[in-house]
Amino acid sequence: MVTSLGLEVEENWSNALAGISGIQKLSYPETEHSRIQAAGTVKSDDWKKLCQELDPASNKADERRTKFALWAAQKAYSDAALNSGTKERAGVILAAGLGINRLEDIHHWLTDDQKFDYQKFINEYKMVHPESIIKNNSHRPAALIADRFGLMGYNATITTACASATQAFGTAYRAIRRGDADIMLAGGADSMINPVGLIFFVLLGAASQSDGDPASACRPFDRKRSGLVMGEGAGIAVLEEEEHAKKRGAKIYAEVCGYATTMDAYKVTAPDPKGRGAELSMKKALDNAAMDPENIDYINAHGTSTKLNDSAETMAIKNVFGPHAQKLAINSSKSLTGHLIAASGGPEFIFTALSVNRDEIHPTINLTNPDPKCDLDYVANTKRQKQVRAAISNSFGFGGQNASIVIKKYIGHAGA
Repeated sequence: MVTSLGLEVEENWSNALAGISGIQKLSYPETEHSRIQAAGTVKSDDWKKLCQELDPASNKADERRTKFALWAAQKAYSDAALNSGTKERAGVILAAGLGINRLEDIHHWLTDDQKFDYQKFINEYKMVHPESIIKNNSHRPAALIADRFGLMGYNATITTACASATQAFGTAYRAIRRGDADIMLAGGADSMINPVGLIFFVLLGAASQSDGDPASACRPFDRKRSGLVMGEGAGIAVLEEEEHAKKRGAKIYAEVCGYATTMDAYKVTAPDPKGRGAELSMKKALDNAAMDPENIDYINAHGTSTKLNDSAETMAIKNVFGPHAQKLAINSSKSLTGHLIAASGGPEFIFTALSVNRDEIHPTINLTNPDPKCDLDYVANTKRQKQVRAAISNSFGFGGQNASIVIKKYIGHAGA
């Protein structure tokens, strides 16, 4: 993992359990008049360390998003104790966000009358910014990870807004269940903390424009929530076929046992107010896992801190779980890290797996004014010890994309 909470899984986990916010004041130059003042930015010292310590064989990219992906993949590969060398039955499915349209590139090739100078651009195209979308297609991180580790199997990139990373895990899970692969690296990486990325969510009316304490800007399920707070980073895990993992003595954290993805078919910029797509996603994931709602103890919610999402997700949970909804522990990792957009399901999947493995649940911070429409147990402000037999991680994206993945305790093998 790499998020605003740190570079290592255990660092992220301990900070999350302690309820420490990684969200800080936006540090871009001349942002004092920006409508957005807070973001879950990877700390500058962590960024320098990442760049310095990234394996030279992986350090082929200038783009921030791609470096995050390579770092997380390298750490996951090491944690899984996988051997180096070509692997024909191992692959990569990675969620990647939109590339960056650098404003300096647009400005550089404008004429005095504010028209784009195509001829000058043709002559000077090599001068585009290293992080420009022109040099960094969405599939590049997945391709570089496969190249680094010799993974010759199934390779795909998913870009479906905020549901992307959970869909990547689910697609990897299905590939293994079909027998198409033994090992898949899956997850997501994204960074939209740039002028164009930030203003995109202002224009959508989804971003928090709070000018108060940055650490309290993201307030999922709170009556005073004011919108999402952008984050950045990556979360990648190794999914492996059970017998293959046991044969090599792998460290098994938990079992992925169900997945589903659905579409709201409602509006591009707003969730179904009744949460019908989210409801169907969770129901189908439980069906895929052959589980009853009562088998679930915990939900890592999408929990964006927007007025529309949090109430719709609460309604969907109630519709799926009925009376059992009142017994669920629910939290939002975004209250701590910000919203990693396409990558958000990556760290959230890892947090969910750790909760299942260790029977601990990190808090939803900044929940001080309960919303009557959000009246479930959101593990407010303080971590909790609780048996977690099985859990769901939810991701719901712009455009109406929904994804839910079920993770349960792995029985019969020593855990982490």
